[in-house]
Amino acid sequence: MDRRGGGPASGVGAASPRKHQSFPSCVTDILEQVTKVCGQQGQKWRGPAALRNNELQYQLDNDLFCISPDRRVSRLNQIQQLRLMQILCDYFRERESEPRGHQYSYFEAIFCGREGEPLLHETRISLLINLCSLAVQYPCYSVLNHISQWLHKIGSGKSYAQQFVSQLVDHYIFIPDDSNLHKYLLPLADEVPEFVSYFVAYSVTRDSLRQSLFLVLNHWLTGRRSDLIMAFIRETPIVTKHFASVTFPFMVVHDCSVGGVHKNPLHGFTTMLYSDWKTSPSLELRPALEILSKAADYSVFDKNILSYHVHLAKLSHILTQKDLLDILENPDSSLFFKSLKDELLKV
Repeated sequence: MDRRGGGPASGVGAASPRKHQSFPSCVTDILEQVTKVCGQQGQKWRGPAALRNNELQYQLDNDLFCISPDRRVSRLNQIQQLRLMQILCDYFRERESEPRGHQYSYFEAIFCGREGEPLLHETRISLLINLCSLAVQYPCYSVLNHISQWLHKIGSGKSYAQQFVSQLVDHYIFIPDDSNLHKYLLPLADEVPEFVSYFVAYSVTRDSLRQSLFLVLNHWLTGRRSDLIMAFIRETPIVTKHFASVTFPFMVVHDCSVGGVHKNPLHGFTTMLYSDWKTSPSLELRPALEILSKAADYSVFDKNILSYHVHLAKLSHILTQKDLLDILENPDSSLFFKSLKDELLKV
């Protein structure tokens, strides 16, 4: 994974003034300027000169992002924005044969040059979130690689990872099953495993517990890149914590609520996590039990699977009898769940 160091801050590679072009010519013109400015760094590809080049960033504001005079919104309509994203996908695809560090320099110059200016920066990120979704289907996997590298760089202080994943869930999971758009996600494990690690951690929510999502997760997490994906999850503390305290409990909820082992392709992976998870913080089962204890519908609930999870959690020392009693005796727990008290305590 490429990580960037320092570089000269002088006005290296200043973009020269030029005659303004109309859309989309202005986009191809400014992308040529990006390539030129980054290229003028010679062997110092990891230098920040392109980011600090105010003239280049001003031209990007006006000619690529087409920001309005009040600097708040884009001047482009929806069709033009789609065309802009297609041009960007083509731009990054054409450079996939170059070293990844070179490619990331282009990405960083385009999307990261206004990080200290919230309005201008968020305009860039808003486009990038939409570009991410298009890149999955286009496909342009290098864009997803650059996004995951940027997310790793900025660390835990931002919620951008959730925003990228939420957009993909909206576009590829929260749609009619017969559209089969979720199949566009399947190749990502082989192409961009680090990006997939963010998707695995942040895609599993109360609202997203759908068969199409778990088909995708099963394809990834039982495939040949499973170990690498989980290694990336364990490598980033904020992602690790979210997976252990949020993702895993919802995986258990789905496992117990979907109607049996044969209905959940990820049952085996989920149960193996109890023994395979050697990372701090520990997995949490209690949030799953709290959700299940208040469920409105138990028609497809499998109490045998719940008992199995409780058994594994006790063996792994992540659930105590006191934790279990607290939930079973909670006044807000359903009568059905309370009826499982003797059975669960004996596990």
